[in-house]
Amino acid sequence: MGPNVDVSLTHGSAVVSIVAPAELAQRLQPLVDSFSINKSSAITSIELHTKLLEHCATRDQDAALVVLEAFCQKYDIPATDIHIVVQQQNLDEDAAQLVLRAYFLLWEVAAARRCYRSSKHTPLPALFATDSLRLTAMFGGQPGSSNYLVEARWLLDVYRPLLSDYVARMAAFLKCQARDARLEPVYKKGLDVLQWLAQPESAPDTEYLVSAPVSMPLTGLVQLMQIIVLHKTLGVSPGDLARHFNGKKTPSTSANPPFA
Repeated sequence: MGPNVDVSLTHGSAVVSIVAPAELAQRLQPLVDSFSINKSSAITSIELHTKLLEHCATRDQDAALVVLEAFCQKYDIPATDIHIVVQQQNLDEDAAQLVLRAYFLLWEVAAARRCYRSSKHTPLPALFATDSLRLTAMFGGQPGSSNYLVEARWLLDVYRPLLSDYVARMAAFLKCQARDARLEPVYKKGLDVLQWLAQPESAPDTEYLVSAPVSMPLTGLVQLMQIIVLHKTLGVSPGDLARHFNGKKTPSTSANPPFA
């Protein structure tokens, strides 16, 4: 294998520099050359890097891995959690969504695992490492609006490789349950979560979405999506995650911890 080669991309003051073995650099350079962005748009270096990552991921997985590894080296990931990096960069909501979505694109690729899991022990977040805090997780509830679908779309867009299989299975289960003849009076417009997420215009009216039979199971689904993202990105099992929650509800609601 030949010497390393520096492949660079600039846009205004934003600069991305990727050092790669010559063979991979030869594959990466055409992708960089074909990458385009609106010349008048203002963009930060971290946004430019992740836009390039998305561009490469759909064209050459090996080249995308090089871009991802350079990104992790630049921002000291995974020693520093990607969510902390996003916070430190003071990104707006759209930019944060872009960076997170691009970072997790290669989650299912075995060769990319070192970019998501540190070879050394990664300390738990301070929230879980502080003995004086007692954490309680509460599930359920009924929202007063249909915004839970917006949140679900955001989660699925950003963390799709982590969530897609689970959401598909749960959506199929809920859709099947809603077809029960005994439930027909309350599910007149069905419970097709996947379609509502993929095609927002197909979602029923707000009155239907905030009704208890619809909003309660879907709110629960969103909450479980958050738990899946949490345990996967922390690199702990659901059981290990549950052990960090030791708060108790009041006896009037439950005498047991929310996680047993």
